Amino acid sequence: MGVEINLDPDKKLMPLSAVPVLLAELTGVTRCRNTIYGWAKKGCRTKDARIVKLKIIMRMNQTFTTKKNVIDFIQEVG
Repeated sequence: MGVEINLDPDKKLMPLSAVPVLLAELTGVTRCRNTIYGWAKKGCRTKDARIVKLKIIMRMNQTFTTKKNVIDFIQEVG
């Protein structure tokens, strides 16, 4: 019926509160949870003055993202 089977680990949904741990593993840089929420709402300015937002998915009034979205965001911001 409405069952979603997701075998790709990059597409697995993770709450935004889990992104700081992933960010520390990927880059070695620590950011607080409020910074991650700001990236999702307001975005982050790149070196060429563009605003890039972290892609999010809303499910049951909660905010999620994927590992792929975080990696894409890091690469885009530079």
